[in-house]
Amino acid sequence: MSHIIANIGLLVALCSICVTGAVNKYSFLDTDTSSTCPSLDDANLLTHSQLIARLTNSCRYDSLDPPTALTDDGQEGPVDVYARFYINVLKNLDSSDLQFSVQGLLQLRYFDSRLAFAQYAPNRKQAIVGEASLRDVLWLPHIFLANEQSSSVMGINDQDVLTTISPDGMVIISARIQATLYCWMNFRNFPFDEQSCTTVLESWMYNTSLLQLHWEPENAVSFDTQLQLTEYDLLNSTYNESIRISDAFSMTHGALVGNYSTLSFTVVLTREVGYYVMDYFLPSIMIVAISWVSFWLQADQTPARTTLGCTTLLSFITLSQSQEKNLSKVSYITMSEVWFLVCTFFIFGSLVEFAFVNTIWRRNNNLELKKRTTKYIVKSTFVPNLKRAKQRSFNRSQSSLSSCSLDKSATNGGSNNTVITIETPIIIADGLSRGNSSLSLNDNATTDGGSTMQLTQTPPRSNQTFATMTPKEVSLWIDRKMRFVFPLAFIVFNALFWTLVYCL
Repeated sequence: MSHIIANIGLLVALCSICVTGAVNKYSFLDTDTSSTCPSLDDANLLTHSQLIARLTNSCRYDSLDPPTALTDDGQEGPVDVYARFYINVLKNLDSSDLQFSVQGLLQLRYFDSRLAFAQYAPNRKQAIVGEASLRDVLWLPHIFLANEQSSSVMGINDQDVLTTISPDGMVIISARIQATLYCWMNFRNFPFDEQSCTTVLESWMYNTSLLQLHWEPENAVSFDTQLQLTEYDLLNSTYNESIRISDAFSMTHGALVGNYSTLSFTVVLTREVGYYVMDYFLPSIMIVAISWVSFWLQADQTPARTTLGCTTLLSFITLSQSQEKNLSKVSYITMSEVWFLVCTFFIFGSLVEFAFVNTIWRRNNNLELKKRTTKYIVKSTFVPNLKRAKQRSFNRSQSSLSSCSLDKSATNGGSNNTVITIETPIIIADGLSRGNSSLSLNDNATTDGGSTMQLTQTPPRSNQTFATMTPKEVSLWIDRKMRFVFPLAFIVFNALFWTLVYCL
């Protein structure tokens, strides 16, 4: 019995020891957990990786929380992120798709006091530099291109993103990017236009209460000295800071409502017109001038003048289509379309002029004029003289009635004072003009029947003509005038067009 009691006591003692040991074991673990934040006292002896690991330990650093800055009154404010963009390549300014491509180095700079190690390692003067492994443990501002069509970070094996941490906690992130951006172009003055293409950088996740974007005070946007453009010339660039409002009506940042900081820079480009002058304007001027050769051909040379007019018109339309095919289809009229319409009007006008003079050439009646001047030729050619036609019809009717009266008087043996009115043309001056006059016959004049007949001439009517031109002469006269009218009108148009392009 005593033996059993002794064994029981031994078991109880062993259990007590085990429980005590277990408690002491877990107490040691708890104490170690509360003191797991690594010390930075020996920061001078640590490697860069060890120093970053201790600085970004969860007891000191949370990569989900943005850094804060103290305002002048001692309160916490948003972190200020400064940006700089160095442009290496600017190309593919596409007029049809309204976009352009840019390649460059984007640099973001901000201050994070949690990463400052100068007080722990005063002997470390160099900054800590790293790539993906360093970037993955840090808080980074989420910046996006608001007007991008596509974008990517450049690099061969890895992305070219460099992260630098200075001893005072200044973090600099540099990334080589390429992006295709939309550019809302205006082609009213094409091809003498200037385009302003904007690149917009916005904060995606953090509103202005947590993050604010700023351009660097110096050299915010700069260009490579070897930068060259093929079709455009870089005039200047401007940059700006603004606020984008995201709300229920303007959902620019997903479901996050608020004010978001925005950076933008604009490049002003002017189109080089040398290509268009040599390949479009000079050939079109020559085509229009060739269409005027038809004025030196006679109006009856229908095959030659028709072929020349149609060929020049089709050639100019083909030239214009080849020039306009790369231009975006817009609803307004451009300067190139104004040039196209006017040149087409001149070429088509030469065809219309040929049709008109050819019609006159085939007329049978001469053109009766008061004078051989432009005023009367144009008036008699384009405006039909209806009064003259009516007067001639009335004279013919009067002559017919007088003849009938003479016949009746002769048959009836009537009075000896019969008067006969005869319409007859009278030749005036050198025979180039003629008019209608009346001759009166009465019984006082001597006739074969023993009676007398007296001829009296009535005064000429007021619609007499003093000159006449054949249809061929009129056609040649019109062609001679058009040889000067068309070139003069085209010179006036060019003066107005180029003045509007370069002076207004």
